[in-house]
Amino acid sequence: MRSPGTIRVVFAIVAIGCACLLAPAQDSTTPAPSLGDLARKTRRENSSPGHVRGKTLEDEENDGPDTTGVWRVRLCTRTPCYELSIVLPRELKWTRQKEEPRAVLIPLPGVQEDAGRVIRVYVAESPGSIYSQPDQAKRTFLQGWFARPEYFGRAAHIDFDQHVSVDGAFGILSYFTVVTTPKYRGVSVITSSPNGAYGFACAFREQDLSAALSICEAIVKSTRAQALVPAPLPAYEPDDPPDDPQELQ
Repeated sequence: MRSPGTIRVVFAIVAIGCACLLAPAQDSTTPAPSLGDLARKTRRENSSPGHVRGKTLEDEENDGPDTTGVWRVRLCTRTPCYELSIVLPRELKWTRQKEEPRAVLIPLPGVQEDAGRVIRVYVAESPGSIYSQPDQAKRTFLQGWFARPEYFGRAAHIDFDQHVSVDGAFGILSYFTVVTTPKYRGVSVITSSPNGAYGFACAFREQDLSAALSICEAIVKSTRAQALVPAPLPAYEPDDPPDDPQELQ
C-alpha cells in the first residue's frame, strides 16, 4: 500500500500444471493395471501403519507467514481463489503462537525483560458471511472477535476509518483502541472480494506507541490483493478419432 488512498495493483496468475507419471516400458504380453487395481493399491498404502499423510499445498501456504515474512490468506469458496497478503519486517524476529487465534508476535527493540513489549498481528478470514461488506466485516473482526477471551476479551473502539483501494478492491483502514489493562492501540485493514471479506490487524500496548505505530502502519500498508486465476487446461486430441461420429452411439 504505497499511500493511504491507493494500493498498487498486482495481478498474479497461478498456473495449474499436469504431472505425468513416467514408468518403464512394459512387456507387450503383460496387461497394464486397471484403474480399479491402482485405486485398491493406493488405499492399502494409505491405510498401512507406517503411512504418513503429507501436508496439502493449501495448508502449507495458509499456515502463517513464510520464511520471507509474507503472510497470505486465501478465500476459495468458489473459483477463482482470492488472496490477501502482508509483509512482516525482516529485521525483527517474529514468532507465531500455537494457541488460537494464532497471532504473530513481533518483539520491539528495547527492554528485553519486558515480555509484553510486542506487536500482535491477527488475520481475519471471512469475518461474517461471504456477502459481508468491508464495514460490516470490520466490525465483526474488531468488535465481535476481539471481545472473545482468546483475543482481548473486549471489543475495540474504532477511532477513525479511512477508505482505501486495495488493488482495485474497496477497503477500510481503521485505527482502533482496546480499553483493557494494559490499553492497546492498533491499525487494521479489511477489504472485499467476490468470495467474501478478509484482512489483518496489528495491535500493541499504548505505552509502546512511539516504537510500534510506524511498524504497524508499514505492515498494514504493505497489503496486496490478487485473484488466483487458473490457466486453461491444454486440449488433447484423441489418438484415433472415429471417422463416423455415430460410432460412439
